[in-house]
Amino acid sequence: HFSRGWRRPQAFALYRRLLREPGRLLITTAGTTDLLLAAWAAPGRLGPGKCHAFVHWLNARESKRRLLTRLARRQPHLQILAPTDSVARFFRDCGFDAVAVPYPLAADARPAASQAGTFDHLLVAGGARLDKGFDCIVELAELMAQRGLDWPLTIQVSREERHRDDAALTQWIARLRACKLPRLTLREETPSPADYRRLFDGAVVLQPYRPGTFADRVSGVTLDALAAGAPVIATDHTWMARLVQRFDAGVVLQERTPQALIAAIEWILADHAAYAQRALQAAAQVRAEHSARPLIDQVLGRAKHADTAGPT
Repeated sequence: HFSRGWRRPQAFALYRRLLREPGRLLITTAGTTDLLLAAWAAPGRLGPGKCHAFVHWLNARESKRRLLTRLARRQPHLQILAPTDSVARFFRDCGFDAVAVPYPLAADARPAASQAGTFDHLLVAGGARLDKGFDCIVELAELMAQRGLDWPLTIQVSREERHRDDAALTQWIARLRACKLPRLTLREETPSPADYRRLFDGAVVLQPYRPGTFADRVSGVTLDALAAGAPVIATDHTWMARLVQRFDAGVVLQERTPQALIAAIEWILADHAAYAQRALQAAAQVRAEHSARPLIDQVLGRAKHADTAGPT
């Protein structure tokens, strides 16, 4: 529906039309701009249950708090759905009806195999971003080349739209392209859903994300990795590290350095079958906990609100 350069006016026109039609609207990856557009596009004050916005994450600046507080006064029935309690609490404090629901895994995601597979490659999945530790990954590739380590390394270097003009990221990608690592594979384009899922076959997933950004931010890559039985290496004091520790399905980094990454990789590969098996065992529970059912129940008005303290 959307083209890159015209997304905002197209979204406004779409929300304006849908909010005047019967039915309920769910904005599945909403940012602050989407909330503003939906509020402006509405034909007056929205009724309860008409519009829902799933907010994956937000940068909780004080200026944003003031803006959203004003928006909540204008549209108090715009319901916010969030994957963590802290994000839901932020919106409740602003005056919204905000509910925490699990980050939903794709309903058509391929079930994990019944047996743990053999190691095939190291994987960095998802759009290239510095807050996801892309600089650390580049330094890892360089250090692997220096030490003659021949682990296959697959890195997704496609960018998310808001990072397309990131000059620092451009320099790190150029540095990665200049790396002399023999078994380095760069994925230039965003993969299709099926190709994306296949990336996790036999993978050890690297996530040296910055803890300041991801302390309580859900990672779909981590969920996809565990659902596929792929062990994960994650930075301590992050949401993904807590998930990995819970199932002992990988290694938690105390330091975000290429040396620490190599040590973690060696640790997992020394007992890969056991780590992969624990990731597989975690898969069924992760799928159950991250069903889309709670989100659907909220949108359809079938959920109970006893666990929320916000306005209704």
